[in-house]
Amino acid sequence: MLPNFLHLGAAKAASTYLWTIYQEHPEIYVPLKLEEGGRTTNADNPNFFVGTYHKGLDWYEKTFFAGWNGEKAVGETSNSYMLFEPALERIARDLPGVRVSMILRNPVEIAFLQYATNIKSQLINLERASLDKMLYSHSWQLFRMWAEPGFYASHIRRVLRFFPRERVHIAFYDDLCADSLAFVRSFFRFLEVDDRFAPAQTNTVIGFPGTSGSDTPEGTISKGIAPDLLEELRLVFREDIEQLEQLTGRDLSAWRRA
Repeated sequence: MLPNFLHLGAAKAASTYLWTIYQEHPEIYVPLKLEEGGRTTNADNPNFFVGTYHKGLDWYEKTFFAGWNGEKAVGETSNSYMLFEPALERIARDLPGVRVSMILRNPVEIAFLQYATNIKSQLINLERASLDKMLYSHSWQLFRMWAEPGFYASHIRRVLRFFPRERVHIAFYDDLCADSLAFVRSFFRFLEVDDRFAPAQTNTVIGFPGTSGSDTPEGTISKGIAPDLLEELRLVFREDIEQLEQLTGRDLSAWRRA
């Protein structure tokens, strides 16, 4: 059974949390952790339509969905599909009628989290690639790599070129933090499964890596990021946020000042 829904991202915006919640619902099937060739398959982020598409749909189905047992909704949660037009084109062609969803998080937070992840994994040297140096010098291209996921308006317009609006669910990370049960039930309604179901792990979002309070911009500022730099980052995203408000009808003024 191939998917009839996909979560497209964004990264650092509760995709793994959503995957965990979906595992609990009796009418939803998502891939579970399994061993393939001596290693654990990345079931919470298969990323097939970007990274392993060359292996074919049969491989995709057998690797990730062989355990399907008649559940009404079957799908997966990858955190980068929304960024890549070739992936969206493949999804629209190979999975006709598929429903797609996205969770959007304050793009300034996303940029900080991407930066912090690279520092933590030692992919970049903190002395040579501080955020202020990247923003004000030749390292803009490197900063853009982290900032790109947060330019949501352009990503959504791209998604809507391939999928009709009624098959696209756009949610906001802020709503998850405000009322996690209402948040996950909006996804259940979108998938047309029982939205009365209350997952046991609904309130565990803050415990997931990359979503804790210590990873917020304010936490980073306390470690040496200047307020004027934070304001510059807000300016980077301001125009896109305004366009996103027009696309979604959502008041995002908090993002412009948070």
